[in-house]
Amino acid sequence: MTRPTIAQALAWRPEALRELAAGWDAAADTVRANASAASSPPDWHGRAADEASVRMRSLIEEADAVAGTLGTAATAARVSCDRIAAARAELLARVADANDLGFVVADDGSVAPVADHAAVGVAALAEEIGAALDRLGEADADAARDIDAGADMEADVVADWPTMDGDRIAGQIAAMTPSQRARLIEDAPSIVGNTNGVPWDMRFAANRMNIAQAVRDETGTGPDALRRIAFYLDLLREVDDPAGSGQRVDRQILAFDPARSTLVELNGDLETARSVAVLVPGMNTTVEGSAANTDTARRFVATTHGEVAAITYLGGPFPHGGNVVAALAEAADPHFALEMAPRLAEFSVDVDRTVDATGRQVAVTYVGHSYGGSILGTAEALGMTADRTLYVAAAGAGVGVDDPGDWHNRNPNVLRFSMTAPGDVIELVQGLPGGPHGADPDEMPGVIRLATGRYDDGRPMAGPRAHTDVIDRPDSDSWRTILAVITGDREHIQVAG
Repeated sequence: MTRPTIAQALAWRPEALRELAAGWDAAADTVRANASAASSPPDWHGRAADEASVRMRSLIEEADAVAGTLGTAATAARVSCDRIAAARAELLARVADANDLGFVVADDGSVAPVADHAAVGVAALAEEIGAALDRLGEADADAARDIDAGADMEADVVADWPTMDGDRIAGQIAAMTPSQRARLIEDAPSIVGNTNGVPWDMRFAANRMNIAQAVRDETGTGPDALRRIAFYLDLLREVDDPAGSGQRVDRQILAFDPARSTLVELNGDLETARSVAVLVPGMNTTVEGSAANTDTARRFVATTHGEVAAITYLGGPFPHGGNVVAALAEAADPHFALEMAPRLAEFSVDVDRTVDATGRQVAVTYVGHSYGGSILGTAEALGMTADRTLYVAAAGAGVGVDDPGDWHNRNPNVLRFSMTAPGDVIELVQGLPGGPHGADPDEMPGVIRLATGRYDDGRPMAGPRAHTDVIDRPDSDSWRTILAVITGDREHIQVAG
């Protein structure tokens, strides 16, 4: 800190900071307005249009971040204006008092009596004026730091997140201004987009930046790189609202980290949905190959006209087998479930927090299909929270889950269901003594066994194809029963005989 002089203090105009803040606010509004105007490109299709769309979205996001930075600086400038003005007023009052008493105040704050005037009290006056000059200097230095690096506090906040729970993170963000939140997204999109406790609208915005960056990072020209680019571009495109509003909507990506095989997406509108489903798929699921899972989620949303919101959960790598032998070996490996289950359990708390924030009673159902059933059961053993869980053609009830007492769902009133079609090959591994995925959920006490029924053409839902058809075929009793569990429609839940 550098102590100012009396002459400098007299010349300062703190209100200039307020004028500067108004200018920055106006500039932020202009940036946002221009970015918004540029967000509606002309009707244009093709590869070049796709690449231009990605670049335009990136520029718009950068413009939003610039506007957020301007807003943060403007807030700091207004606060600094008040503090500097108060410190300056105090200093000038001290100087005026000394002058009224017949003392001369030098530019550096030292005090001397006029000729023939007693020197009593000079030291005390000098000390008071010096302290006032120091406070003014501190206010000036703080203003410089706040305006220059006020947004750096968001980086400090993010650094503490790995050791904090979601409630504390949510509380920190709730105390931020809108401009600080925008700056946080700009400074740390990969962290913001993948951290539980962060409001979901912020995660959506951050992950758009993360996806755009993933497109820019792809430098290869081979088929794998082109396939990834095409998939990422799809994540950035608007889609028809699955709730049936007739509008085009942005995709809502809650987590995106291809390096960690992570993709979590919300389909539908949580603010209006009456039920939420979280779908955990099975082996061979990859980020780039997850379109079928998204289609399944959207069907639940579309069929109910938005009364269901559905989340597809890929929280890490799934087992992958290129042939039957490799597939069986991978499916028997429990480490995928052990690694993903803690993340699913943590995410379930974030889902509850977000659903509760709507102020409505919205039931959340977790559906684990095939290997996803083992992930779901392991997460229940680790203390996830759910209103209902549904094990569909599940590999097991969870790693180390041998009886219902091994589940520790935070909701003591959770309802559990299971469904496996007759002749499904998964029956060969379900409930094997000492098996890697725990007991067979179809045989667990307290779990409601559901019938798979028939296809609409009259064929029974059975055999090897039924392993995926039970959840993928809306023209079947099994699919409608799964939907009835999600919505809590007990009248249409078909229980096994």
